[in-house]
This record gives sequence, C-alpha cells and structure tokens, in this order.
Amino acid sequence: MAVPPEANPPATTLRPPQLAPAPRRAERPREAPPLQPSGPRTSPPMAVSPIEASGLARDLDAALSIDAAARAIQGQREAVRSRDALVRSPIPGSPLLGGDFRSDARGPGRANEWNVEVAAPLWLPGQRGALAGTVNAGVEEQERRLALRRLELAGLLRDAYWAVGAAESELRVARNRLATARDIGRDVQRRVELGDIAQTEALLTRNEELAATLDLTRAEAAVAAAHAAYRTLTGGSEAALQSAGGSTGLAGARSEPAMMDAATHPAIRTAEAALATAEARARLVRATPMDNPELGVFTRGQGGLVTEQGTSLGLRVRIPLPSEARNAPRRADAEAERTRAEGELIQARRVVEGEISLARLGLAAAARARGIAADRRAVAEQQLATARTAFRSGEIGAFDLFRVRQLQIEAAAGEARAEVEAGRARSRLNQALGLAP
Repeated sequence: MAVPPEANPPATTLRPPQLAPAPRRAERPREAPPLQPSGPRTSPPMAVSPIEASGLARDLDAALSIDAAARAIQGQREAVRSRDALVRSPIPGSPLLGGDFRSDARGPGRANEWNVEVAAPLWLPGQRGALAGTVNAGVEEQERRLALRRLELAGLLRDAYWAVGAAESELRVARNRLATARDIGRDVQRRVELGDIAQTEALLTRNEELAATLDLTRAEAAVAAAHAAYRTLTGGSEAALQSAGGSTGLAGARSEPAMMDAATHPAIRTAEAALATAEARARLVRATPMDNPELGVFTRGQGGLVTEQGTSLGLRVRIPLPSEARNAPRRADAEAERTRAEGELIQARRVVEGEISLARLGLAAAARARGIAADRRAVAEQQLATARTAFRSGEIGAFDLFRVRQLQIEAAAGEARAEVEAGRARSRLNQALGLAP
C-alpha cells in the first residue's frame, strides 16, 4: 500500500498517496532505513530528482510568507537592525542648538546681550562597542527566532500533510472494499441464478455494497477536507501533494541522521541567542554608569551701555555624575533578564532531549506495529481467498464469506493506519530533531 512519505524530504518531492491495489504481503520494515511502501503489486519506491525535492519547502515558504508571527519577527529584526545607525553615528544622540537674548530694562538699545550655543553628547568609554554588541546579538536572536518559527510551521505542515495521507489511505481502503463487494456480489448473483443459494443472500450482498458506497462517500469528503486544511495553511500551495508524472514512488522519506547534535536545534539556538542578547545588554549597562556628557561651543555678543562690548567665544561641558539610584535598578533589570534567559536555555535543552527520546520510542513502536499489521493483512488476504474459493464450490454461504471479508477489511484498514502512523512517527522524530525542509 502506498502511503505519503515522510514530510521532510532533503532532496525529494512529497507526493500524495496514490490509489493502488491492496497488497497481499507487506515486508516487515527495518528500523534504520526509511519507511518504504510494501506489497508485491506496488512498484518499488524510486528516488526522485532534487528538482522535485523542493515541494514541501515551497509549501513551507508559502506558509511562512503569510504567517503573522513570522512577519512580526521579521519586523522586529529590522527594528533592531536600525539601531546600527546610532552605532555608526559620531555622537550618541542628537546635537543641540540653543540661544538667548537679553536687553536692559532702561529702554531699547541701552544694553543688549545674546548667546548662541551648539552642543552634542559624547560617547562614554566602551559605550559604542557595547551598544554594537547589543545590536548584533539582537539581530542574531531574531534570525534564530525566525528559524524556530519556521520549524513550528513545519510541524503544523507535517500534521496537515499526514492528515491528507490518512484520509487518502482510508479512501483507498473504501474503494477496495467497494470493488471487492461488487466482485463478490457477481459471484452471489450467479449462484442465485443457478439456484444454489436463496435470494435472501443476495440482499446481504446488496447491503454490503451500499455500506461500502457510504464509506467511500465519507472518505472522499474527508480527503477534500484534508486538502482544504492543507491549502489554508499554505495559502493555496500544494506542491508537496502534487504527484510528478502520476508515479507512485516514495517521495524521499528522510531517515534519521546517524549523528545529531542537539545544540543545532532551533529552540536551543534561539535560547542561546536570547542569553547572548541579555549578556550584551548587561555589558551596555556596565559601560554606561551615567548619562552621556555634553560638549558645547557658544558665542556671546554684548552691545550698548555695558562694561564689555563685542563678541566672545567659549566652550561648555556638562558631565552628569553617576548615582546608585540610577544604576541599581538598571543592573537589577539586566541581571534578571540574564537569569531568565539562562533558565530558558536550560529548560529548552531538557525539553528537546525529552522530545527526541519520546519520538525515538514512538518510531520504534510504529515500526513494530506496521510489521504486525502487514502480517495480519497477509493472513486476512489468505483467509479471504480461501473463503471465496469455498463459496464458489458451495462449501460456505454468503454470510460466512462476508464475515471473513469483514476481517480482511479491518486488517486492510489497520495496515493503512499503521503505514501512515509509521511515516508520521518518522516525521515527528525529524521535527523533534529540529529538521525543517
């Protein structure tokens, strides 16, 4: 039975499950290689070209482009990056322009004085480098947050993809059930016409056909709903669900990497970047124990009945003094942010390790269940073949035949679910490992 591949191909395109005849025997999968569809009547899986590999990646890019959270992160990244203009500036703020005019109260022209001043703040020692560090760390943090959001969207996309796969598998089972019911119905009708069995047994066949038709209708509706949910997530893109040339080959299920460094997981890297940003801000607080001093140049003019007449030039310096009332809250806030970021990093590492462990257990269990379901399906196929032979020879009636057929339907449905769950389990492992298309 062909099922959707793992929804995280590194170099292949994902295709939706294709309708295929029900296999009579499925091989028990090994744990190391990628999951492969089974069945002698299904062509063996084929590797697809790197051009087809971009299917899920294109869908993920489409989902990322319309995601509100991703857009907010991009906007925040640009806002942080804009602070680099201050780092490149020769002064840590805006220049000042001031002036005043004074006239004697004895009357116009008796005595006048005016002042014009131009001033600018000055960088404190180490302040510019510390500020540049916060900008670089902030941009890096937003970049890693965007990568983490991409992984989160990849998880949603994988769930939607495998929902389509599950619906397609149920549809295949329903179609196979209806086809077999009609085939058995023809055998029953021939025996009724020959007088071997009563007409009432033909009603049993008709009832089974109607039930199979109803299941098929429901399965078709479920497939349409799953496709609609997938398109809603991607904004209409279905590149990963479109088959290339109608082939039913496995579209590149990615196997588990032999070695995976947990430090490369986007969640851990994002937490590390948040801690680096907090530490950069703490360094900026230490580099700015007081407000920036100001240096100004002024000119003064005097005229009229004053002691000194003419124009003079001068320099003015304003140096704010550091105080504990100003610095203590800033140090405390910086330390609190650093402590919070450090705690989140520790928690992220623990959560990632736990998710990977659970995903590995789930994959092993799904692989075992898939093998058991394949064995059950093979036995049920043999039972059905034997029962149909016995029915044609008159050894059993239609009721016994349909009872065996019901066991085969349940086994086929169980194998279809096990196939999908095996692929979903590998997809969840890739998600836990932090692998995105």
